[in-house]
Amino acid sequence: MSDAGFIDTFTVAIEGFSAFERQALASFFRLAARRSPAFRQVDEPGMADFLIADADHAASVAAVRRGQRVEDTVFIGAAAPEGAAAWLPRPIDPVHVMRALDELVELRLSAPEPPSAMMDLDPMEVDTLRGGLDDLPQRRAEPSAPAAEAAPAPAPAPAASRPRGGGGREVLLVEDSPIARQFLKQRLQHLGYRVIECASGEAALDLLSRRTFEMVFLDVVLGPPGSIDGLQLCQRLKQRGAQRAGLRTVVVMVTGLDGATDRVRGSLAGCDAYLTKPLHESEFIATLLQVDPAFEWQADTATAA
Repeated sequence: MSDAGFIDTFTVAIEGFSAFERQALASFFRLAARRSPAFRQVDEPGMADFLIADADHAASVAAVRRGQRVEDTVFIGAAAPEGAAAWLPRPIDPVHVMRALDELVELRLSAPEPPSAMMDLDPMEVDTLRGGLDDLPQRRAEPSAPAAEAAPAPAPAPAASRPRGGGGREVLLVEDSPIARQFLKQRLQHLGYRVIECASGEAALDLLSRRTFEMVFLDVVLGPPGSIDGLQLCQRLKQRGAQRAGLRTVVVMVTGLDGATDRVRGSLAGCDAYLTKPLHESEFIATLLQVDPAFEWQADTATAA
């Protein structure tokens, strides 16, 4: 399965369905490969992050249950099987399928940490461990035979150096998709930034009227038609910088629009960098090294993160 930490591409397998339905779903996955998060179809259900299963096909539902994947599956059919976390009726609507997969991703990311190992012990084992810990100070206090002066404890090994990244500086992230915003926020935090979020261009403008940021990360499409989009927001930021001496805001576009015309429009709006989804870590780090003079990152960690 793919790593959900900083790679926003998940794998999906299809269980059941007619040949026509399978082909339609496969076509949509290919067309939606540039969104964030992206979903890539694989043939082997056991290697997939998520499944899409035909709820009207008993063998498909049984296969999902055998693999204990009910909570990772979008079921499509007349009724949702017991325990299903996501279900859609027919006819298949690819947009609704994507939305259901987004919700499964959000559930996975928001899952609590696994319980500690002590939770797996029976009560007697826990009591034994606790009793041993309670006795430990008394055992240390027992007199012992004289011994030579103890050698000084070895100095602790120095902690491995970590890249400084953004150094805890605040940046603004403007993205209307909760899932995409969460992914990019995680990446920016991993790279050493503190992230302030806005879900619309209007909210961002309101915030920017009261404070400034050295760096802003924008999606191009921010809400329904008629809303302030990322290009307009970028233009206003650059105009404000031109009017106020010493004020410069670095603008990085992070969008699913990857056509040549889209890039030209971003350049004309004044953006300092234009990145497309799905966002690759090495490209992201290389861009930050170019546009953020204070960003520090060890070259040998750029591909390991």
